[in-house]
Amino acid sequence: MRIDEGQISGLSGSWMIRGIHAACAVFVVLFAASVFLVLDYSVYQANRAGLATERKLVQQEFKHQINEVVKYQAELTFRDDTFAEVTKPDTSDAFVKQRLLDWLWADFGFSWMVLTDDRHRSRLTVRNGEKVAADAADELLFWIDDLLYEATQNYWAELRRRDGGFELQAQPSDRDTLSAPIPYIHAADMRMINGSLSIVVVQAVVPKTGFIPTNSAQPVLMVTVKPISAKMLDVMSARLGIGNLHVASEEEEGERPGAFTPVGNGFTDGPYMVVWTPNSPGPYIWRSASPSVAVLAVLAAFAMAFIGWRFGALVRALQKSESINRFMAKHDTLTGVANRGGFEEALRREVQREPPQPFAIIAVDLDKFKAVNDQHGHGAGDAVLKAIASRFAARVGDRGIVARQGGDEFMVLIPDATDRAEITALANGFVYDAQVPVVADDLLLAIGGSAGFAFYPEHGRNVRDLVHAADEALYAAKNGGRNRAVVAGDVSGASTQVA
Repeated sequence: MRIDEGQISGLSGSWMIRGIHAACAVFVVLFAASVFLVLDYSVYQANRAGLATERKLVQQEFKHQINEVVKYQAELTFRDDTFAEVTKPDTSDAFVKQRLLDWLWADFGFSWMVLTDDRHRSRLTVRNGEKVAADAADELLFWIDDLLYEATQNYWAELRRRDGGFELQAQPSDRDTLSAPIPYIHAADMRMINGSLSIVVVQAVVPKTGFIPTNSAQPVLMVTVKPISAKMLDVMSARLGIGNLHVASEEEEGERPGAFTPVGNGFTDGPYMVVWTPNSPGPYIWRSASPSVAVLAVLAAFAMAFIGWRFGALVRALQKSESINRFMAKHDTLTGVANRGGFEEALRREVQREPPQPFAIIAVDLDKFKAVNDQHGHGAGDAVLKAIASRFAARVGDRGIVARQGGDEFMVLIPDATDRAEITALANGFVYDAQVPVVADDLLLAIGGSAGFAFYPEHGRNVRDLVHAADEALYAAKNGGRNRAVVAGDVSGASTQVA
């Protein structure tokens, strides 16, 4: 039988075309599959990295809340008059009212405040703003026995013998931070108290002088309990940019949700788990790239160009997100001015300049701001903070940096400040800006402001000393009648400038 060469050629061409088509199809399928796998892995890693970052932020936020309670309690426990009060046989009603009820309860909402000895014998108990029987705290003390023991051990570890008694060991200071060193004589943790996740802090009451007579060496421990309220969780959610932060229920603990982290040690029944709705970038990436993958499966050439453009868009989006994150890491989310971290970085940079150059810092604190929050709500308070920050930033312009330190406190850094009169006028300008009423929701909100300023290197050659000098000047301005500016070194108010 004779085979037609034309037929063979036609068959060969047909198979070649089919092979090319098949190769193209395989190439498109493999290319699309590789893109799909790369995209899927990128989504997985992006979700994983985002969740890890959020988990670390949540853990740090709860540690910050614990440290805040420690700091607030230390304002009372590290006082000479408090130490004198607790060494008496009976605590006075005036102390209970002024220090516990009108201060710690009214300002910070501590649900429990207990004075006890190292044998867990309570001598004073305040619960939910009312003085109750001392033994009402017995159950609480039982459940925090480990914290009482730890605080007692820390207390004795920090004492050094001295003639006539003991002296509290001084803590080393760090000039690269803005917080004063607090002796480590406390114990703190998260506990479930009365059905609510709470911060529990135990601190020994010591005199500010640090000297403790021998007959008063047995520690009196102060226990405070701050419940983690839904409002606190909402504020933390807003600050961290996550959704629905809450304490996990038993059902959620069993399911082990994706976005969760343990908080506290929970010696008896913890640690406790908090959960939230994560900001996963995966869905956004999928929505953005899926059309590209579909096009790649049909037209490889056009798909390559399209994928390149789309990946470029994704990179730009990620770069934009990273740029926003870098910006937000150093700026206050409410006002848009620099935050504490951004200010500290700029201040360290100025101190480390070679050769050294003079500069000034101005500490500004708003007066009567708490009354705005109490009377008109935090929305009005936020409006005031944004308006005041905007005025400060406009006044400084490109001349320096305005930073919100937290609450109603601001700091301003002015590089190359050689004209004292200029800085004095600028500080008085901030006081004036704070006094101009703010209009919010048809309300005319009037507050005030006080300022203290210091010059480098005249008032300090390091960050700690310079900030301390500005703070001292600010306190002098407040004590001198508020609504004024005072320069460091003139805390007596002799050259106080009134706006």
